[in-house]
Amino acid sequence: MYKSVATKVLVDGNGKITGIDYVRYERDNGPPMEKDGRVTAKVYILAGNAIETPRLLLMSKNEGRTPDGVANHSGFVGKHLMDHPIYLAWALMPKPVWGYRGPLSTAGIEICRDGRFRGDRGAFRIEIGNEGWNFSIGDPDTTTVDLINGLNVSRLNPDNTAFFGSELVKQLNDKLSRQFRLGFLVEQSPDDTNTVTLSKEFKDGLDLPRPQINYNLSEYTKRGLAAAKTTATAIFKSLNAEQFTRKPDDDDPSSFDWPPNQETETKTRLKYFGAGHIAGTYRMGSNKNNSVVNHEQRSWDHHNLYLVGSGTFPTVATANPTLTIAALCLRTADTILKNDLR
Repeated sequence: MYKSVATKVLVDGNGKITGIDYVRYERDNGPPMEKDGRVTAKVYILAGNAIETPRLLLMSKNEGRTPDGVANHSGFVGKHLMDHPIYLAWALMPKPVWGYRGPLSTAGIEICRDGRFRGDRGAFRIEIGNEGWNFSIGDPDTTTVDLINGLNVSRLNPDNTAFFGSELVKQLNDKLSRQFRLGFLVEQSPDDTNTVTLSKEFKDGLDLPRPQINYNLSEYTKRGLAAAKTTATAIFKSLNAEQFTRKPDDDDPSSFDWPPNQETETKTRLKYFGAGHIAGTYRMGSNKNNSVVNHEQRSWDHHNLYLVGSGTFPTVATANPTLTIAALCLRTADTILKNDLR
C-alpha cells in the first residue's frame, strides 16, 4: 500500500502467521498518520532485502511469544551479512581504448573465480570497465574541470595548466580516450559478526528502530583483495599502462593495512568499495538449527511464511546475484502455487 511501512509480523500461539501490521504516513519524512492498519492472507512473503527483512522480523516480538523476533528459532536472523567487496584499479593506456561508449562493461576475466587457492583466500572475477574512470574518480567531469581550471584532482594535469580552445579539446581527447579500469569482485566469507540488528538509540521518522549494521572483512576476504591488487599491477605492467590507483587515507573506514600486524616497508593500505549486492541475514539451509529458511525459502518456524531474495544466500560468490535470486524466487512461486494456494 502506498506510503505504508510494515511494523510487525503477527504470530498466533500455534506458530502461524496471522497478519502484518503497518503504519501510514503523509509526508516523506513522517510522522505516521494516526490510523494504522493490518493485512491478512493465507500465505505471507517478505521481500525487503537483506537489511529490511531482518529488521522487520526482529521488531516482531508478539507480546513476548517471539522474544527474539519472528522466524528466529535458530538465532540466525540478521547474521552473516555479505556483499562482494570490490578492489578498484585504474590506469592510463599507451594508446586509445575508447571508453565511455556502450554499456558499463562488455567483458570480464573469469578464470580467477575458482581453484585450490580458495582454501586460503577469497576468489574474484575481474570486470573490465567500459566507462573510463567514471567509477574511479567521477570522470569525465573531474578531468574536464581540472583541465579547464588548472586543477589536478584527477592527477592527469600535474602542471596545473588551464587549457582553452583547440588545446583543451586535444587534451581531453588524449586523456579520456586512454582511461582504463578494472574491478575485482571479491568473494566474502559468511561471518556471524557481520550483522543487522535493531538500534537501541536511533529511530526513524515513523518512530521505528533503525537497523544497526555491523560490517567488516575477514582475513580470508582481505587476502583476496590483496591478491587482486597484485593481479591488477601485473596486468597493467603487461599492458605498459601507467597506473593511477589511489592509496586511501589512513582514516578511511573502508580500507585496511596489509599484511596486518607487520611493521615493514612493504606494508600497504588497501581500499575496497561496496558492490551494493547485499546478501545473507536469513540464510537458507537443510537444518532448522543453523538456518532461517529451507530450500523453498520457507521459514522453518512458520509454515505460511516465505522469506525471499538474496538474504537467503548462505554464501556469496563473485558475480552479481540477480539470476540466482530470480531462479530461487521462481521455485518459491511454483511451490506456493502447487502446495499453498490450492
